[in-house]
Amino acid sequence: MKKGKALVYDSQHCFSRFLKYEFKKDLAFDAYKNFKKFDNVIDHYTIMLFVINSDKELYDLLRIYKRGVPLIVCTFDKEIKTKLEIIEDILLLDLSKVKSEMRSQLKFFINVTSK
Repeated sequence: MKKGKALVYDSQHCFSRFLKYEFKKDLAFDAYKNFKKFDNVIDHYTIMLFVINSDKELYDLLRIYKRGVPLIVCTFDKEIKTKLEIIEDILLLDLSKVKSEMRSQLKFFINVTSK
């Protein structure tokens, strides 16, 4: 069975390392630190994971929102998380959970979006 392809936007590269390690059997990951590099290739991915660390990155997220690719979004910033909770059609990953709970939630999201 061919693995799906996931795009990870993570300007600090911390979360993308976790994803690549934990889910390498499920997905092939391409990680980017710069939004401009993947703006024209989004359709090649089965899922996108977007880590937001600033308001600028929230703006970048809104530039690709509604392009038809399932989107998992996470942030450590409580104010940004509150803004994200009102957006429909995204899967919001709760980073305040312990690692095992995050892993389970991500596994669920990946299974749901890969169908």
